[in-house]
Amino acid sequence: MTKTEADSPLPRAADGASSGMPLFYGRPEAIRAERHADVRVDLTPNYAFSSGSHAAPLNAVEFAAAARHYPIVFAAGTNPPAAVAVLGLRAGKNLFVDDKGNWQANCYIPSYVRRYPFVLARSDDNSEFVLCIDAASDKIGQGEGTALFEDGKPAEITQKALEFCGAFQREALASETILAKLVEHDLLVPNSGRFTLASGEVLTVNDFLVVDEKRFAALSDEAFLDLRRSDALIAIYCHLLSMRNWGELVRLEQGD
Repeated sequence: MTKTEADSPLPRAADGASSGMPLFYGRPEAIRAERHADVRVDLTPNYAFSSGSHAAPLNAVEFAAAARHYPIVFAAGTNPPAAVAVLGLRAGKNLFVDDKGNWQANCYIPSYVRRYPFVLARSDDNSEFVLCIDAASDKIGQGEGTALFEDGKPAEITQKALEFCGAFQREALASETILAKLVEHDLLVPNSGRFTLASGEVLTVNDFLVVDEKRFAALSDEAFLDLRRSDALIAIYCHLLSMRNWGELVRLEQGD
């Protein structure tokens, strides 16, 4: 059988998008009572919106849960590097979401995915963060679903979305501090994965960084202690353990 090769670079931007728009979001707009009084959101779990992405951003606090299911790597071209969970071996294909929008059972779903269609964004004057919703999402409408506002005031769904997105933002800031330590101690090196399927097709995933185990092992006691104090050690160990999940992606790609 003729061998073909497909190249799948991981997203370089922390949000996974090259256009400047956050990954998954088509038209985020600030939630306002005067604009969204009649807007409703379908809360039925459906992750079809993520089916076209083979990676999703990940905060350091999620590493322990995510390391059980996905390779955790670091996107090249960001400072500090952004962590991502690798969801597939082909660009534009999430192996963990089926054609009905169901995420694979018993697999951790990154909080970046779970917060959709909500997101925090800077206000026009950059003075604060405001809760936004993706107006382009098929989860949004004026028919069925849960209302964003009740009697002109934010409904429970809106309040919970604000709390969730606020927590995500705090975790993202903490993650930046932790991952900056990997750069400070020069632990990250470029890497790529090359996988040959049973059909003979070769899939390559590239444009990412990993922790160099030799550099990590050679750290001074002082540097090791600095990583421990900054909560970076658990992130490093989870990342290294997650590398065994590449084989699971091959299995899912082949439909085994």
